[in-house]
Amino acid sequence: MASDEGRDGDKLSGLQWLSRERPEAMGHLLAFFRESGRHLDPKTRFLISIVTKVVRLSPRGLRQYIPRAVREGATRDEVLDAILCAYPAAGLTNVIEAVQVLRSLDLPAPAEAAEPEGDPEWTTVARAGDLPPGGAAVVEARGRSLALFNVDGTFHATSNTCLHEGSELGCGSLDGNVVTCYRHGWTFDVTTGACLTRPGRSVPSYPVRVEDGEVRVLA
Repeated sequence: MASDEGRDGDKLSGLQWLSRERPEAMGHLLAFFRESGRHLDPKTRFLISIVTKVVRLSPRGLRQYIPRAVREGATRDEVLDAILCAYPAAGLTNVIEAVQVLRSLDLPAPAEAAEPEGDPEWTTVARAGDLPPGGAAVVEARGRSLALFNVDGTFHATSNTCLHEGSELGCGSLDGNVVTCYRHGWTFDVTTGACLTRPGRSVPSYPVRVEDGEVRVLA
């Protein structure tokens, strides 16, 4: 008997073949999968997919879903956490193999949050007394994550996203006017946003003022 490929003259994947041969059953199955993830955002769905690919040890699947998760806003640390969370079911060998896949990928930059609509506005992000000189913090202005720094009593604000792998600059250590990212040690001048590790590159910086003890950022 001729094979299905030879008889039909096409080369279908198993899923495509089943969808053609059993459309009603596969329709119900795929609808179930869509409904089961309806309340999850895309980043979370792709991180869960990464866990399943570690458990099954599918390098091809990992190469497919890791970049998708990053494009939806996942950081490299979040991807690594997803891989490690698979350990109880996957075992150490699978986790190590998945980490090797992660290390081999040239990942896209994490997705930036949507820009707020309209003109920039002065937004209160902190009380001045809550961040002493030499301190750094993560704050939010109009849905945008920012890093706030106190340099000898003068406040500065930059994007919170490190240029390297998307770690939070507001969680870094501040020495004078230089913040060092906690993840891989990239450094930035917080007064301008300039990257000192990679001259010529920078993160956005934002005007800051203090009024009535409140730190306000124009963003």
